[in-house]
Amino acid sequence: MPGRARPEVETEQGRLTGRWRRGTAVFRGVPYAAPPVGDRRWRPPAPAEPWPGVRDAAKDGPTAIQRGAEIEDFLHALLDGHGWSERRVKVLMKLYEKAPAPRQSEDCLYLTVRTPSPDPSARLPVMVWIHGGDHQDGAGTEIFYASNALARHGVVTVSINYRLGVMGFFAHPELAAESPHGVAGNYGMLDQIAALEWVRDNIANFGGDPDNVTIFGESAGGESVMHLMTSPLARGLFHRAIPQSPANSGQLIHLDRPFLAYDSALDMGGQFAAKLGVTGGDQLARLRTMSAEQISEVARPDQVLGTQYPVIDGHVLPESPLAAFAAGRQAPVPMMIGSNSDEGSVLHALVDATMAEYAHLPLEPDALQPEVAAAFGDDFDRLLELYPGLDRREHGAESDFLGDHLFGGRVFHYARHHHAAGHPTYLYFFTRHPKGDGQTVGAYHAAELAFVHGSRLPILPMTKDDKALSAEMMRYWTDFARGGHPNGAAATATHPYWPRFDPTRPYWMRLDHRIEYVPIDRLDKYEVLNARTDRVVAAMSALATG
Repeated sequence: MPGRARPEVETEQGRLTGRWRRGTAVFRGVPYAAPPVGDRRWRPPAPAEPWPGVRDAAKDGPTAIQRGAEIEDFLHALLDGHGWSERRVKVLMKLYEKAPAPRQSEDCLYLTVRTPSPDPSARLPVMVWIHGGDHQDGAGTEIFYASNALARHGVVTVSINYRLGVMGFFAHPELAAESPHGVAGNYGMLDQIAALEWVRDNIANFGGDPDNVTIFGESAGGESVMHLMTSPLARGLFHRAIPQSPANSGQLIHLDRPFLAYDSALDMGGQFAAKLGVTGGDQLARLRTMSAEQISEVARPDQVLGTQYPVIDGHVLPESPLAAFAAGRQAPVPMMIGSNSDEGSVLHALVDATMAEYAHLPLEPDALQPEVAAAFGDDFDRLLELYPGLDRREHGAESDFLGDHLFGGRVFHYARHHHAAGHPTYLYFFTRHPKGDGQTVGAYHAAELAFVHGSRLPILPMTKDDKALSAEMMRYWTDFARGGHPNGAAATATHPYWPRFDPTRPYWMRLDHRIEYVPIDRLDKYEVLNARTDRVVAAMSALATG
């Protein structure tokens, strides 16, 4: 602000100077761990090194190495689905292509802090954002999240980068051998935990309360929230959780044994090393001397071996969150969770199978994989009744099933078990559709992001009603962070009271231009999907004891 001194804050590593942006102090490119390069590649993060003097925190740090294989396809599907003219879509894609790409680097462990009051006496709620991107792409600095709107609601926000894909989740027998815990992979998860430890140790000086930390994220970020709620290494580092459309890509892969259609992570790591031309003895030393570009060039075109995910390793992630919640072993914190009504609409163009765990198996254009029928067993006929046309792979049926299977059904699984464990649970359903009769995407996957963060994006303009919905959602989100429930503000016709979720009275808060607490209208679908989830959980339990 003109005439106002730049904000300065002391951290354990040294002093930072940020910038004022419309009443919010913003600190960018803050290192929370040492660069994971050289011999630190594929190791747990080490503490950030101190610096002399005052570090300028005016610019974002590099993003993690990205896979980047489907970002352009996602944008094309998103923009085409809005029903806009071909000319407008072309113009918007040109703008995207001309936008400067952020610098990618293995040296990526940076975060951004936004605070309305960088004063240790403020003790404001803290909200730590974990970005999505299938654990392969994304950054905490993306335009969807680069907004001060949440901070203006009286919270301190932190958005983080973490290692992704092969650089973040690569498992290999030699990595397990050098680990004191006998594990490998999950380095991106350990980055997230290190970021939360940094928040615990430093956020008070930014005006935040280290004893009131909410973790929230969407898609792979929502899945990361579930991982952190499951990991004993993260206990006590957060006090509330908001998983938005948590995906399930890394909740079925085991470190040292196959499960369903997945090989073990160690086997996949060995296969990927061989694809890099590294075989025989002493593979790890040779892999660590290869450049990140060499590794990425091999990873990007490989849909199976080049796409690495978090794994159930018995240490960082002792079990699948699906199993942990079913057994009541998750973190006992208040949770607000939800999904969008049309999650599969844009993703359908990018996913090569109806069920993610069978994505690498052959697929006919007009018939389901036989593994799908086997997975649902006696419920398969009922599944086809609920999704008519699914057996012929009709677009609408497959899109609806994809969204419910990957997101909606999983969300209901988590909500019912969190409630059963006696923890405050709040369930939402985002249904806002883009304006226009020609749109086909509905409330697509990630559609709620701009509303939660108060982002104003020229590529996805908001109407007056959209802006009003965004304001109400930010109130719910920040009230939840403040007190562990979303009802800090007085209830009104446009901001109704949000009761706790109760499966005996299955309602959810529908978030649209009219916000309403209404009965869940997909219970029959979720019951069939969750019956299959229960069988998967039972199979994982048998695998662990077998």
